[in-house]
Amino acid sequence: LNGVPQRLKDMDNFGLDIQVLFPTAVLTHLTPDPDFEAALMRSYNTWMAERCAEAPTRLKWAGLIPFRNGPEAVAEIRRVKELGAVAAFSLGTAGEKLLHHPSLDPIYAALVEHDLPLCVHVGWSHPGLLESCNDVYESFMVSFTMPVLMGFFSITGGGVLDRFPDLRAAFLEAGGDWLPYVVDRMGRYYEVTRYNGRPVPRRHAREYLRDGHLFVSVEGDERLLPTVMEIIGEDQIVASADMPHPESRENCLAEIAERTDIPPGAKAKILT
Repeated sequence: LNGVPQRLKDMDNFGLDIQVLFPTAVLTHLTPDPDFEAALMRSYNTWMAERCAEAPTRLKWAGLIPFRNGPEAVAEIRRVKELGAVAAFSLGTAGEKLLHHPSLDPIYAALVEHDLPLCVHVGWSHPGLLESCNDVYESFMVSFTMPVLMGFFSITGGGVLDRFPDLRAAFLEAGGDWLPYVVDRMGRYYEVTRYNGRPVPRRHAREYLRDGHLFVSVEGDERLLPTVMEIIGEDQIVASADMPHPESRENCLAEIAERTDIPPGAKAKILT
């Protein structure tokens, strides 16, 4: 109710100097109409720019990009950059389209042109997955989380980074423990697919991760965090610091600071 002042107080309580803000309402499609969705996203972006301008050194924001409406998406990328957005927000699919669909290439070109990283966030983006889930537990485990993994495949396995090697992307709020499994499995089927003469990207997913353009957010208690760090690099991990968090876990930063299986230098990079 107290808007920006209350947010700053909450950040102080959790030891956060700067926070990049993402929305909650659009973690599912608000409307089946792509044009109306684009208008809603424009409205949100304008409002968010105004709010963050009240504390510009501490509050940053990711602009909503209407991936289901290509021309509007390109125009909005240009506009949110001018408004001060530091990143672009997307769910893991553009409706039923995977994020490496060729029709989305103008969006990636605009992101690179305006130097905005793409943040692929958990959310209920794929209609088929959503229709398969009947309760909250199913929903959070399947239709909410799986699109991030689908988005990761698209960016690293769908040829997006071959066409746009300067694109930066982050995969957020799904944790990081999935990364070793997905990368290894993609590598296995990369070889099988290439052996059978079918098209594959130029490199394995693991190799794209070494370019320094891809990032993943983690929770403080993830068992495989050291392995994730080994795969993606300690410079490419960010901490998840939702406020409020649906799991009632706001102490991610403290959990990372207390870990004994991560070198102090790597912890410092994550926390700063």
